[in-house]
Amino acid sequence: MIPFRTAKTRQGFTLIELLVVIAIIAILIALLLPAVQQAREAARRTQCKNNLKQLGLAMHNYHDIYNTFPPGYVDLRAGAGSVPALNDHGHWTWSAFILPQLEQANLYSLLGVSGGRATVAMTNNEQAMGASYAAFRCPSDTGPQSHDPAVDLGYTILNSANVNRPVSLTNYVVSNNHANVRRLKASNPADGRSGATGAFFRDSKIGMRDITDGSSNTILIGERAWQSGRIRQSAGMLFVVRDQNGNGPTADATSNGGPVDNPIDTNTNQGLMTIAGTVTVPMNPVLTGPNTTNCQAFSSKHTGGAQFLLADGSVRFISENIQSLFDNGPNNTFPANSVYENLCAIQDGNVLGEF
Repeated sequence: MIPFRTAKTRQGFTLIELLVVIAIIAILIALLLPAVQQAREAARRTQCKNNLKQLGLAMHNYHDIYNTFPPGYVDLRAGAGSVPALNDHGHWTWSAFILPQLEQANLYSLLGVSGGRATVAMTNNEQAMGASYAAFRCPSDTGPQSHDPAVDLGYTILNSANVNRPVSLTNYVVSNNHANVRRLKASNPADGRSGATGAFFRDSKIGMRDITDGSSNTILIGERAWQSGRIRQSAGMLFVVRDQNGNGPTADATSNGGPVDNPIDTNTNQGLMTIAGTVTVPMNPVLTGPNTTNCQAFSSKHTGGAQFLLADGSVRFISENIQSLFDNGPNNTFPANSVYENLCAIQDGNVLGEF
């Protein structure tokens, strides 16, 4: 009798089983990727917060030496100093003055910030003037290293050969006003139409004693992104601000009962808005195009808001849904009576609690 032989069984996956396994792996990866991206963004947001914290320490160290925070920018127009800045030249700004307090004393000396001309620095040290400095960049932002004259002419300055050259990009701008940017200090500290109600403006010398609304209730520096949505907002200029026609950087000239700030009634494309922000425009604005008034706003690539350095040295993430533009006055600038506006104005008399 011939014994019965059983068929040999083959070990392995069927095609259907393989496809099921691949589908399960794909689902797991799809579930994992957002978590990885969120973790990376959390790390970038923490680094951005640390950058602002370091800028705050530098601001306070500067204050300890000079009993004032650094000026928004120093006026170097002809007749305003011994080293006049001409049309399209540069004026040194707050970020240049705190370099020694950021352990960048060598860069401060190399650029000749103390008593030197920005255009000379651009001529002799163009690489340094257009380099990327991590302390002034939000790691979540994808903007370029420096401003391209072919893209943002108003965010560059001339060298001694009268050629526009790139200026380093920064994601941090100082707080100037709760109306459009203004070069002079407000005559009415609650009315942004009368001048700058924030801590930084032309030749400003604001000390802790001047922030009567409380250092924990006052913005010094906020974020600004390279793009808001898909439209260029241009972030800010580092170390310098561009002059126009020998009158200094452009700013809102409307007097509205206050001092006439600037003979050029514009605040877009170049000028004070490239180094300073306002809260007259809501955070993370909807832009209709680059180089518009709304580009004065604070913004970030962090979901839901932006990070701000307060005068007490703390860093707060403020929601884009914060109460703003509360009043119904002309241009929403008088009086300062929303939470966002009160955080900008240093002496409006509205002392905030928790926000």
